[in-house]
This record gives sequence, C-alpha cells and structure tokens, in this order.
Amino acid sequence: MEQKERQKREFMLPDMDSTFRVFGVHWRTVDPDWSYPLHKHPMFEINLVISGTQQFTVERMNYVQQPGDLLLFRPGDHHESRVLGEEEMTYYCLHFDVDEPSFRELLCRSPRCFYPSGSELTAAIRPALNKLIELTHSEESVIRTEARMHILSALFELFAVLSGTLSKLNQDPAGLRNSEVASRIAMMLEEAVDEMSDSGHLDEKDTVTSIASAVGYSTSSVNRMFTKAFGVSPRQYLSVIMLKKSKLLLMDPELTIEEISSKLGYNNIAHFSRQFKRWTGESPSRFRGKFHE
Repeated sequence: MEQKERQKREFMLPDMDSTFRVFGVHWRTVDPDWSYPLHKHPMFEINLVISGTQQFTVERMNYVQQPGDLLLFRPGDHHESRVLGEEEMTYYCLHFDVDEPSFRELLCRSPRCFYPSGSELTAAIRPALNKLIELTHSEESVIRTEARMHILSALFELFAVLSGTLSKLNQDPAGLRNSEVASRIAMMLEEAVDEMSDSGHLDEKDTVTSIASAVGYSTSSVNRMFTKAFGVSPRQYLSVIMLKKSKLLLMDPELTIEEISSKLGYNNIAHFSRQFKRWTGESPSRFRGKFHE
C-alpha cells in the first residue's frame, strides 16, 4: 500500500542576536535655578518633561519643552538644558543604545529631534514610556526578577512602537536611497566578521576600504554616509559586532577562551583580554563567570 505524503505548513521567526544597552534612566524633579552643562555621549536619549518648563539646546538649536513634549536625539549630539520660569521642573530621561542596524538607521535618519505632546510619535510611545516611568518609581525594580522582566517588556514595546512610527514618518526618497547603501555596507561588515573565523584575521582599515570599493564609493564617502545612517563610523560598527560576537562565544561553555581568541582573529589571549576589558570594563573570564561557574 502506497504511503501518502503528509503535507504540513511551517512558520518560523528569524534568528536574532541583537543586543541593546539602557543606561542612566531616571525620573527627577529639580529647582528653578537648575541647569545641566553642555555635553555629549555615545547613546541615544529620550527626554520627556512631566511638569514645569525646560529649555533644551541641541546642536545650537533651542527648544522649549512643556509638559508632554519630548526630545529624541542621537549619539554625539551636543546638548544642554535649564529650567525656564519660577517653578520646579520634573522630567524623565532614558539613554539607550542598540546594535540592530535597521533600528539605528531609523533613529539616525529622523530629521527632527523635538516632538510636541500632540505629535504622532509622542502619542505612540507614551504608553510604553508611562510603564517605564511607573517602574522607575518602584524600589522592587532593581531586585526582583519579575520586575526586571517587566522593564524589559516595556523597553521592547517602546522600541517596537518607536521604530514603527519613525518608519512611517520618514519616507524621504533620497534618504531611503542612501540608507539602502548604508544597510548594504552594514551587512558586508557583518559578513567580514563572520568570515574572519575562517581566515583568523581582520584588518579594520583594509576591510572598510575593500567594502567602499565594492559598493562604488570612496572611503570618505562611505564613512560619511554610514555615520549619518547609523550614528557610528564603519570601524566603530565593526567593534560593536566584534563585541557582540565575543559575548556570544563566551556564553558557549564548550569553547575555551583561547579558542575564542583565535576565532576572533587575535594573536593571543592577552590581546583579546585587553580589548574585551576596554570594551566592557571586565575580563573575558569574569564575563563568562556570570553564566558558567
């Protein structure tokens, strides 16, 4: 008797190994004479005024924030702020970084950084921001695993809505063309790191020069285009990929640190350890100890 073939349908989510970092998130009330000096940092920032009035200067442009208004600015943007008026001011600040190329691209491509309370983007992300604000007030959020998972859930909700709304708002054809080239460069940089496991060597400068030639642009044009799209240079992006790959390999208990060092193209463990500590502030063995005894 002939056996009939059984047909089935299959749906799969894509494999993902993206990482993100959230830093210095705080809810703060300040006096009328409060100000914060001009500075910059390598993180994206969301700044929301809850009560009172704040004057924010971003890259020499002045913005007056009333309750509900928010600012979203990029790594490296120079900014400073002060209270306007005679009343105290309360604000919420969230610094974050992500290595997901398409999300970074959307964040960096946005021509605006000021979004009034009634804007589409502010209205879209406020529910997730409100959850984070509530969790920030909770003392349990720093000690209970369940509370920390709620924070992660709210952050992913924020990122999802933020990326969806920015994608809808930013449809400039010229910007999209440039971003397509930048995205191709990002993919080629990631492929170069993957191929490094076979060759055992990666020269950052030569890699960027080779990719520039492959996409038909000068190295300076590639650097400029990529930095505008992702907020970091191609060489900095290579470091981000290398760090992510390092962490993933260190989480594999079957690999020795010596084997990982070799896979990442380092001549010896000492060189890899110095670089990993420069990236993270801790040694590879200490990082691995968080996951494996």
